[in-house]
Amino acid sequence: MDRRLVIASGDKAELSQLRQMLTRLGYPVVAEATSGMNALKAIRSTMPEVVLLDDYLPALDGMQVAKIITEENLAPVVLMVSQGNKALVERARDVISAFLMRPYLEDQVYAAVEAAASSHKRFLQLQQQLNELQNTLKARKVVEKAKGILMKQRGFTEEQAHKAIQQAAMKKRTNIKAVAEAIITANEMGI
Repeated sequence: MDRRLVIASGDKAELSQLRQMLTRLGYPVVAEATSGMNALKAIRSTMPEVVLLDDYLPALDGMQVAKIITEENLAPVVLMVSQGNKALVERARDVISAFLMRPYLEDQVYAAVEAAASSHKRFLQLQQQLNELQNTLKARKVVEKAKGILMKQRGFTEEQAHKAIQQAAMKKRTNIKAVAEAIITANEMGI
């Protein structure tokens, strides 16, 4: 398991109880905080895999800290919510990976930590796929523009232009995007 956790609660008794519970579950607690500002400092310095936040933290509340953590993509957040605070749950959906309603049991803590970690992992995988797709799309646009230049300047068909770019890439031992960018640059410079 070995997921490194940061826990933050304005209630020192809850913090102690939570640390003991997490330790029994096999989770190393790498930092504890009693305020929102201290929680942020601890999270930034330890880079935990999951953060458990009290909804009522002094200075910055749990929701404000969770929003910053999510915007900076530092770690998934489990928000510990007091009974009767369903309005917060509604507001927090976009920035929280999981919720724990007080009073909570060890099984619920375990489930929330694991749900937060796995949903964050899926999010990171999707983010990587999105980045790769965006890069592929950019490369295709560059190649299409370069093919258009070759078709206009040299009277090539689209297939001939693509083949010329591929051959130049193989000859120069580079990728077709680099060759396409060189063609575009040369065209812009009037070469």
